[in-house]
Amino acid sequence: MVTNTFADDFFCAVIEHLPEAVIVSTLEGQIVYVNLSLEKLLGYSARDLKGKPISTLVPQQPGRRADPMKWLTRWAGEPQDTQSRFLDLIGRTKEGRAMPVDVRVSETSLSGERRFLITVRDNSAQRDAMVRNKEAHLLMSRILAVAPDAIISVDGAQKIIFFNLTAEKMFGYSAEEVMGERLEMLMPERFRKRHHLEVGAFASSKHPSRFMNERGVVAGVRKDGREFPIEATITKLTGGAHPTFTAHIRDVTERKVRDAAFDETQRRFRAIFDHAFEAIGLLDREGMVIEINRAGRALTEDDDDLIGRPLWDLPWVGRGDAVDDEGRTQLQDAVRRAAAGEAVRYTVEVQQPSGVVQIDLSLTPVRDEEGRVVYIIPEGRDVTTVLS
Repeated sequence: MVTNTFADDFFCAVIEHLPEAVIVSTLEGQIVYVNLSLEKLLGYSARDLKGKPISTLVPQQPGRRADPMKWLTRWAGEPQDTQSRFLDLIGRTKEGRAMPVDVRVSETSLSGERRFLITVRDNSAQRDAMVRNKEAHLLMSRILAVAPDAIISVDGAQKIIFFNLTAEKMFGYSAEEVMGERLEMLMPERFRKRHHLEVGAFASSKHPSRFMNERGVVAGVRKDGREFPIEATITKLTGGAHPTFTAHIRDVTERKVRDAAFDETQRRFRAIFDHAFEAIGLLDREGMVIEINRAGRALTEDDDDLIGRPLWDLPWVGRGDAVDDEGRTQLQDAVRRAAAGEAVRYTVEVQQPSGVVQIDLSLTPVRDEEGRVVYIIPEGRDVTTVLS
């Protein structure tokens, strides 16, 4: 049989050596007991604290209207199911150092007297982690807010929950106007059904992100109704109860205009290059053929396999073995000189079905911004009539 003395000793030993700090006070806040964990936590001895007000350990903080005793009294009087909740307060060590602490309080009876039973735990690590997370979140939010791409996040119902500054400028809406609205409001009507289905499929896939332009053109629509081409990448986050999706969107209107202008320039270049009367080519510094126009191909016996071959090894029409070796050596030397930066020009005879023709051949080095030769342009013009 367990005696009352044993039970008292047992429970006293448990409380005294409990890892969690414990304080017992009167309802007026006078400390009557602290355990060893409290002494270790805040640096006071039991003798230092006995009879002292609770405000010695948890002083009133600037900006808080109620003092700690009023908080303790209020929370001790809450229903039983809320007493497991911790108060977030600032404690003070014997050295005077502030320490974030979690405090839980309940009212009980000890030896016929009403007392507050207060447990205290160090919250420094959790508070520091919370501050770091808050700072990291604030930093990330600021970075995202001013990112060069429009960044829009939606919840599982595809309702907008984040809309950065670039998105505001791109679409013409303020963040307040679009929060809680469906993402589909930012795209043309004809794309909305397809988009909804694709996001649903993406949500159930194993891929963390995808390029939205993979399945065709993607367009946005501004507040004023104007459509514009976009590139978009969507990423999903499934860590919480519901998935969230974030789209990184780039307005490619200017790029489309530049691409169209470049394509037009290319078409004009090809028209001039391919229809020029003279034979024209483009070589790298080693003399390998990169481009050759129609007039140049007409001088060869095989115009299907010329790219990537040395200029001197092309199958020139009617070239004999003796002329082959001599012509090859002369052309190799001309390419080396052009690669060194010299403009080379000489006349070469080429056997054609109509007879021998005189070709005025020039090799012009093309330099980059730093003056290095990067290409060689060979040009050949029939000067037979002129020379005769």
